[in-house]
Amino acid sequence: MTQPPTSASGKRGLAPRPVIVIAIITGVCLLGDSSLYALLPSRLEAFSVTPTGAGLILGINRYIRILSNSGAGWVVQRVGVAWPLAFAVVLASATTFAYGAASGFWMLFVAHALWGVAWSFLRLGGYLAAAETGPAGSVGRHMGALQSLSRAGSLVAVVVGGLLADVIGVRNTLLLFGALTLGALALVPMAQIPAGLGKAQPKPAPLAQAVTEPGVASNRASDRALVWRIRSLYAQAAITWMLVAGLFMGTAGHMVRTVTGDGTTIAGVAIGVGTLSGIVLGIRWVADLGLSPLFGHLSDRLGRPRIILTAMAAAAAAMLTVAISPTLAVAIPMYAIIFAGGTALTVSLNASVAEMAPVDRRAVVLSRYATWADIGSGSGAAIGLPLVAGTGFGLAYGLGAALMTLAGLTYWAVFVKR
Repeated sequence: MTQPPTSASGKRGLAPRPVIVIAIITGVCLLGDSSLYALLPSRLEAFSVTPTGAGLILGINRYIRILSNSGAGWVVQRVGVAWPLAFAVVLASATTFAYGAASGFWMLFVAHALWGVAWSFLRLGGYLAAAETGPAGSVGRHMGALQSLSRAGSLVAVVVGGLLADVIGVRNTLLLFGALTLGALALVPMAQIPAGLGKAQPKPAPLAQAVTEPGVASNRASDRALVWRIRSLYAQAAITWMLVAGLFMGTAGHMVRTVTGDGTTIAGVAIGVGTLSGIVLGIRWVADLGLSPLFGHLSDRLGRPRIILTAMAAAAAAMLTVAISPTLAVAIPMYAIIFAGGTALTVSLNASVAEMAPVDRRAVVLSRYATWADIGSGSGAAIGLPLVAGTGFGLAYGLGAALMTLAGLTYWAVFVKR
């Protein structure tokens, strides 16, 4: 299951074997979750749930992760990455089988909650592999490869899953994806995961101390500064996910429908609102798939602060532009900038916190970082539509631009001005 630790090679491929294989495993495990997001809202009767129930089912995994992320860090510190990764694959397969076999609210609710636990282990394993394997100075590129390859599973689930559902039925599609996910278990040994990956050093500090003061056992000024910088990255992650994955992803379809009604005509071709919404949201997947390795490489070469501050400035400007002129002609290119900026921020912030975390506490620091990202995405999704409905797109998106600007100024003060 595990391999002895190996030295970093000097090869300049996309990423080391553990990163590539764990990313592929994660992509396969995402088949069920991403299919559920695509199929459940459009086929409520097939699952015997109400619209309200569907919303609760789709959201529960994010809130479960607020608890399970810390648990995943605790486990990985003690047993390493390989066995928890195998457990996560089995659990992801079981939940996908449950989506295909279950009927009614409670079974689907529990299954998707358990998927949140599986995702905590999958994501942490990928983060640690990207941070601790391969040559030094390439964490950004590794994080980019991880993001790109794993999110390919989401794209396959949405496109192929939708087609299969029309041909063989929703339940058969999910059962097929469950079998494919279980097959990913065979890939775990191929990852050649170092035996010590993610494990704490001997005589670790108490977990509570590691979580609240990552890697810090003294009161030295340098230690306090490290804690402050890591906590600042937690806040940056929460804001990025709140705005990009929460507010703007969650309201893009509503924006398109508001400005176009049931559709529009482009170059003499009638395009429905569903197609337009799919185009806008598809930009996010294209950004993750195509731009993550590029932004990761640039952050390694040019430095994290330069990429992060540029992405924040571009995203804030695009948000403000949509707020001022919420029209389709403006919204589509501005959403492209926002989602590309979100991809750059995700990869660069992931790499930053992975490099900054003390090696013997990296699993705990990364799990806590993931929790703040989940809090941000969950809260952004929850407040996005109500905020837009209550204040309008102009004010809601203007507030988003202001918050992103504040995040950029905070990052500059902590990481550049100092």
